[in-house]
Amino acid sequence: MVRFAAMGVDHGQVYDMTEGLLAAGAECAGYNPDTTDPRVLAGFRKRFPHVPEASRQSLVEDPSINFIVLSAVPCDRAALAIEAMRHGKDVVSDKPGVTTPEQLIEVRQAVLDTGRLWSICVGRVSSPAIQEAVRVVHSGEIGRLVQVVSLAPHRLNRELRPSWFFDRPSYGGIINDIGVHTIDQFLAFAQTEQADIGLSSIGAFGTEPEGVEDCAGRVLATPSVRGYIRLDWVAPDGLPTWGE
Repeated sequence: MVRFAAMGVDHGQVYDMTEGLLAAGAECAGYNPDTTDPRVLAGFRKRFPHVPEASRQSLVEDPSINFIVLSAVPCDRAALAIEAMRHGKDVVSDKPGVTTPEQLIEVRQAVLDTGRLWSICVGRVSSPAIQEAVRVVHSGEIGRLVQVVSLAPHRLNRELRPSWFFDRPSYGGIINDIGVHTIDQFLAFAQTEQADIGLSSIGAFGTEPEGVEDCAGRVLATPSVRGYIRLDWVAPDGLPTWGE
């Protein structure tokens, strides 16, 4: 049986990743309870009472564990992923997997050095709606794809956010944080691994503390497809979903 462990219980995405892996037949061998958000930890314990707690070191050194699931503070994910890979583990990271270009270089080098797999769990992976939309577009049944428009309002839920959420070095900026979902979707729809950035804008329009990036837009292009992405953290609190 494939066995995994969870490290960095700092974001609620760890619930979805763990539930999905368990449903697929994997076994969760343990989790490290170190966290910056006790509410996320309490939620993990409630959802998975059968999963034992363990130290980070014991999890990465356990030879019976095949891979590590990461949902730590975004700026810490690269270092944890590298540590896991150098201990012979594959890695499934919550998005974003890195927060700086330098971290990406270091992760890529660790992949080359170790031969391990490093992957990012973006929204497309867990969204049946997006998967079906991609299938329909690729089938050609609605014609040739010309443009993709993605509008992604998000509720701030300020009272539920830990302090690192408002610190740009910790989350890597709005496009890196939540824009990664929509950029990945554009690439999937366009059936390409790269696109040109024609325009990119970021705004800080008053979300406290001062300087928090709360709105962004980006234009993407391939030789045959154009894309427009808009993101924000200024959606009404009454929105019945978290966003998008």
